[in-house]
Amino acid sequence: MRNIAFIGMMGTGKSVTSRLVAEKLNMNYLDIDDCLVARLGMTISVAFITFGEKTFRAYEHDVMCEVVWQDNFVIACGGGAPLYKPNMDLIENFIKVRLTASPEEIYRRTKDDFSRPLLKDNSPAKIAQMIEEREEAYASVADITVCTDGKTIEEVADEVLIKLKKFE
Repeated sequence: MRNIAFIGMMGTGKSVTSRLVAEKLNMNYLDIDDCLVARLGMTISVAFITFGEKTFRAYEHDVMCEVVWQDNFVIACGGGAPLYKPNMDLIENFIKVRLTASPEEIYRRTKDDFSRPLLKDNSPAKIAQMIEEREEAYASVADITVCTDGKTIEEVADEVLIKLKKFE
């Protein structure tokens, strides 16, 4: 199996689903945001405020450069990674799994999570606007798309695994 990268909006379940998929496929797992937190010594939210989005994306790219050459990996990309073309160039040969969710579902999942820098003014309307702004970037690179609304992590992982069979 080729390496797999999970992409999509924050709150769609990329981290938990990609970890479970990696486990089920007996592949290694890495969350780019976790790597950034370890590297920078601060949360994603603080890094965003401290450095600004442009510099943050450069750090994100550096971390991705270090991990993409490894084999047998499932990675969870940050929600904004597909907006930065050099990141997508790095994972061009990965199978890219896009997770989606409705604005209402993302709001429900993230409303009490203040660690997400772009959702400080969290509302379904703000989330819908972000989804619309990012739709083309996500859709243009995705090999697989799975909606996570109303599904358990196990159900989403199983649906991803079924769709991955066409890449074997």
